[in-house]
Amino acid sequence: MAITYEWSFPNFEVNSSNEVKTIHWRYTANDGDYSASMYGSCAGSEGMDFDAMTKDNAIACVTENQTVEDMQSNLLAQIENQKNPQTTSMTKEW
Repeated sequence: MAITYEWSFPNFEVNSSNEVKTIHWRYTANDGDYSASMYGSCAGSEGMDFDAMTKDNAIACVTENQTVEDMQSNLLAQIENQKNPQTTSMTKEW
């Protein structure tokens, strides 16, 4: 199965002038039964109007400091680790 990637933007912090000050984002990869995600926030650009903003504008904000390719590589590594874990969690009953 091919890995699919999806952006979501669950929240925007906007001032009284309708300018976007902070964009909260999540980038998710799905590969059948496995999934991984990254999340964070970025500052809106000066004068970014909430009503005029597009999904592409939001993605551009996120990718200003990291590439989509690097993000996908990170998510792929998370999924590969789920499929083939390198460590196991254990506990002791003392």
